[in-house]
Amino acid sequence: MTVNRVMEPIQLTRWLLMSLGVWPFVTDTSTTIDIIIGITVQVFSYGLLIFTIVPTTYHIFIREQNMDARITLIGPICFFITNLIKYCAIIYHREDIKQCINSIKGDWQRVTDQRDRDIMMKNVSTGRNLTVLFAIFMYSGGMFYHTFMPFLIPSPVTGTRNTTSRPLVYAGYDLAFDPYVSPVYEIVFLSHCLTAMVVHTIVTVSCNLAASFVAHACGQVQVIVSRINCLIDDESIEDNCCLQRKMASIIQCHARVIRFTVHIEVILREICLIEVVASTFVICLLEYYILATFGGSEVIGILTYLVLLIALSVNIFIFCFIGEKLTQQCSEAGKAIYMIKWYRLPPNVAIALVLFLASAQVPRRLTAGGYMSLSLNSFVQVIKTSVVYLNLLRTIES
Repeated sequence: MTVNRVMEPIQLTRWLLMSLGVWPFVTDTSTTIDIIIGITVQVFSYGLLIFTIVPTTYHIFIREQNMDARITLIGPICFFITNLIKYCAIIYHREDIKQCINSIKGDWQRVTDQRDRDIMMKNVSTGRNLTVLFAIFMYSGGMFYHTFMPFLIPSPVTGTRNTTSRPLVYAGYDLAFDPYVSPVYEIVFLSHCLTAMVVHTIVTVSCNLAASFVAHACGQVQVIVSRINCLIDDESIEDNCCLQRKMASIIQCHARVIRFTVHIEVILREICLIEVVASTFVICLLEYYILATFGGSEVIGILTYLVLLIALSVNIFIFCFIGEKLTQQCSEAGKAIYMIKWYRLPPNVAIALVLFLASAQVPRRLTAGGYMSLSLNSFVQVIKTSVVYLNLLRTIES
């Protein structure tokens, strides 16, 4: 298989990680120039995030006295802070990401059967489509919020709707300089837009890593199930060596899947924990913004907040959905082994099924920091909790 054919399943992951300066550290083919560029992109991204987070956080908790303005600003800043932590987690787990990417490449290099290749490509398309779906919502709502929305609705910083003014999404810069004079205003405004792009890319990368890696693991389990169903036939049942080769191939593939799922759990453990906590809090605030804006005539503001609410809901749903999918798929291999005519196998081959069944019975899960398994039930709990927090917030406000 050509290099391009092997790289195709992770092409989207490669583009996203390159935009964050992480790709040179998760591939074996990086040159010194690639590493320098990657470090430069990382420093630039960190600088943008800090340039937005630090002054705005100081403004919210020290200077701002208006509670509505505080609540309006605290949602985006909390979203930025949590994604800064996720960015650190992605970089920290670069070696585990590298091992997962190498495992995916190795699995695609080993595949020889067209049926197995079709199964794997179907799952690649699933992971890619989930990422694209989320990215459309995230970038459309997020970038509109940072570019056009400040000019169309009253700004929490300037408190004005006049399009001739110079609104900023985030405040606190007047402690060091005047952010409303040219060309300082243009630089600050551009930095906010670039920071938003970095943050939305971090969220998209997190979603893509989870969707792509879990989709690949599910594809490998489906390949195992397909091979199990073909384990016993009239030709191979009489050939003990052929049976042993087939069984060895199945067990080796299953062992690789188990190791792969362990790396997935390590990579996503902190990211999922941050995602669950942040989504609960930010979804609550977005619901509050929608209700607070609903009484007025700010249709654009309502639509923008609604798109962001859908994007974050889709994000946590994707994490919970793939967590459920991983658990279900990994249990399918054990079911497939039990449903075949294992009683027709020679004893020296059938005994190998015992260990396979034992390992297949151990559930493979995505967890939020090791505390909560991600499933569709977890998604319902996140939404319920956000509504509870919303009611608490409205009670405090009143």
